[in-house]
Amino acid sequence: MLELIRRNVRHPYIQALLGLVILVFIFFFGWSMQSEKPSTVAKVNGEAIEYRAYQRTYNGLVKVYQDALKEAFTPERARQLDLGRRALDQLVDQTLLLQEAGYRGIKMTDTELQAAIQGAEAFQRNGAFDKRLYLQLLDANRLTPLEYEGMKRQELLLGKVDQAIRGEAAVSDAEVEQEYRDRNTKIELAFVALRPAAFEPQVEVADAELADYFSAEAESFRTPETRAARYLLVAPEPYLAAVEVPEQAIEEEFRWRASEFAVSEAVHARHILFQVAAGSTPEQEEKVRLQAESVRNRLLGGADFAALARELSNDPGSKDSGGDLGFFERGRMVPEFEQAAFALEPDAVSEPVKTSFGYHLIRVEERREAQPAELEAVRAQLDAEIRRRKALEEAYAAADNILMDLEDHTTTWEELATRENYRTTGPLRAGEPVEGVEQAAEFVTVLFGLGPDRAGELLETSAGTYLLAVAEYHPAAIPALDQVRDAVVTAYRKAEAMRLAAERAKALIAAAGAEGWDAATANLTVETTEGFAKKGGAVPKIGWAPELKEAAFALTEVGQVAPEAQVVNGVPYVLCLHARTETDLSGLEGKRESLRNELLPGKQNEHYQDFLKELRQRADLVINEGMLL
Repeated sequence: MLELIRRNVRHPYIQALLGLVILVFIFFFGWSMQSEKPSTVAKVNGEAIEYRAYQRTYNGLVKVYQDALKEAFTPERARQLDLGRRALDQLVDQTLLLQEAGYRGIKMTDTELQAAIQGAEAFQRNGAFDKRLYLQLLDANRLTPLEYEGMKRQELLLGKVDQAIRGEAAVSDAEVEQEYRDRNTKIELAFVALRPAAFEPQVEVADAELADYFSAEAESFRTPETRAARYLLVAPEPYLAAVEVPEQAIEEEFRWRASEFAVSEAVHARHILFQVAAGSTPEQEEKVRLQAESVRNRLLGGADFAALARELSNDPGSKDSGGDLGFFERGRMVPEFEQAAFALEPDAVSEPVKTSFGYHLIRVEERREAQPAELEAVRAQLDAEIRRRKALEEAYAAADNILMDLEDHTTTWEELATRENYRTTGPLRAGEPVEGVEQAAEFVTVLFGLGPDRAGELLETSAGTYLLAVAEYHPAAIPALDQVRDAVVTAYRKAEAMRLAAERAKALIAAAGAEGWDAATANLTVETTEGFAKKGGAVPKIGWAPELKEAAFALTEVGQVAPEAQVVNGVPYVLCLHARTETDLSGLEGKRESLRNELLPGKQNEHYQDFLKELRQRADLVINEGMLL
């Protein structure tokens, strides 16, 4: 019986049987077993953070990093990023902010919640809220309306308390004045760059010193873990012919996806954009509008729209194609543009339409009316998709059966090597892509998650199911010095050259203090920067160096030498103030408010972070460390 269940685990009858067994097991034993493992991962001022919420947040973080890093995201990288702790920190912060909302009397009304949900573009069809689409999307994401609306209410409430906290921040007149000084006070530096490469010829490599260096830096020469995989791809194609697709299955699929196949109302339009520059005065904006009006009169007189778009439009995306935007549905363009375009009849040219980009002249080429989906039009497509989906399930079952044979020792990988679909990879590092496989990043993740002695593991992909196992395993290791001697010598030379450069910089600073800058640098190459401000841009001749700028602007008298060398991109720089031009504050008044507005978002963020830090320090926080992922 056990063998029957294992080999047919995907059969509907077996799934139903397993479902009943699991249900009975949970009913009789679940509560006692659950009580052994706490469901609360932390408490914030006595309020529990449930493990389910913690796991959901952790999974969300993993998805974000998987999408961003692709193949570079590995289990090891996840551990390095400490995503388990980050997920908990997020939930602790959310809990503290929601508690703060309660203290402040900040609430989210049902009317506000309803408006936010109905206004979400994801739940709209033809510009209006569609309840059926809303429920379908929630169901597809395994959420009930009650669960989603609770999450949305919390999200909106967090937004309100966030806004309230940030609203407490203000930029003082002193901060505005300091910002103005930092942007306009300029200095010039004289400097000596002590490049380590110039000191490398002085470095002697003795065996004893090299051995000591390797002993201290051995970890940096560690070779990473590598694995090679052997695998089979069980593809769905051999199973396609035997798959039966009942009419009922096609009809159910169509009902579920009807909105996907419906044809939405759309227009095919061209436009000419007359851009309004940021910060334009009302007079300048009116001049742009009159230009648009003048061009419209030329179009009404018979001028070619496409030709004028190529000549005059400020939209680089459509200019070369004569302003052609192709067909677009509602919700694709900014509201003002969309409203005007959908109100036009074919061949008509709009009045100048103002949007955040400027003024547009719009011409509709043709309209496409909305049409409901028709089953017959997509029957063949649905049949093929369902057939392939079922064939993929058969392929998974076949791969699973092979894996069970490997686990039961009724077959071996050596016997499987005779199959046409058997492949091996070369040695791979974690996160290294594999050519020729679907979902290469997941393939490598599964490979590096396998115990070297495991029979194998399955990976479902759109191309079929991979059965893979570790063919070769080489753990990370620190090699012997003789194996990496050349690399160690190179690294030692660079480290010693940097030490010599730093010592020379220190000696130069001491000499400049005793003899003066000119005498101390008489036999050295001295360079001088152009004038630069503390805020904005790189240091001329040196590069992007925020810490160097801080040290440089701390110098107040011409000829003063910075007390320490500043290292930029591995090069120590010895600095001397060559010239300083203080800013004229007479120009501040005309820019005071614009500077204040520029500084406000940063000040708000700083205040928000400080406030949150204070909440954390005051909080009674109890963490169940053993439950962190």
